Amino acid sequence: MTTKEIANIVVANCRTGKMFDNYELFSEDVVSREAQDSQFGKEVTGINATLEKAKYFHNLIEKRISRAVSEPLVAGNYFTFRLCQEFELKGIGYYKLDELCLFEVKEGKIICEEYFYDN
Repeated sequence: MTTKEIANIVVANCRTGKMFDNYELFSEDVVSREAQDSQFGKEVTGINATLEKAKYFHNLIEKRISRAVSEPLVAGNYFTFRLCQEFELKGIGYYKLDELCLFEVKEGKIICEEYFYDN
């Protein structure tokens, strides 16, 4: 699968709320990085640790208010897109997450995901 094909699948899944379907596209030794000083986790390595980090965040969601996903931008083995969501989070309340999502692909699998946002 090409980087563009993977990018289109990831964006489509994000638009429909099927974020966890994206993990089928990840390599076993994927590296996942959150924004610096994130309250939602740091850097982890491996598909299991990456899934646990994602589950932790998704378990905080009491209510999703909105979601907007841009078109992907592909350059070589990388792709990025903007994901903007508003939530009600347990113990936090209203939270707006406006992030730039960056992925690296190698041999048809996502080997790195990195998220840039302000806390």
